[in-house]
Amino acid sequence: MKIKLKDSESFNIVLLKNGYSKADFAKKIDLSKAMTIQITNGDRCPSPKIAKRIAEVLNVEWDDIFVIEKPNNTAS
Repeated sequence: MKIKLKDSESFNIVLLKNGYSKADFAKKIDLSKAMTIQITNGDRCPSPKIAKRIAEVLNVEWDDIFVIEKPNNTAS
């Protein structure tokens, strides 16, 4: 299973409303700027620990910004 942003555009709006640039947010959540940008653009999946930290720092519910994708099980 993978954790994905529900909507990267909405997430970036939340980020701005909380007063963070992506670089500032990376420092706040103790993650590299490159990885933070990949996560906030929806290009990379955060670990459960990082996803929890992101939600806590932004003071939002986890389910408001993330979704868990289940793998497609294609049995032959």
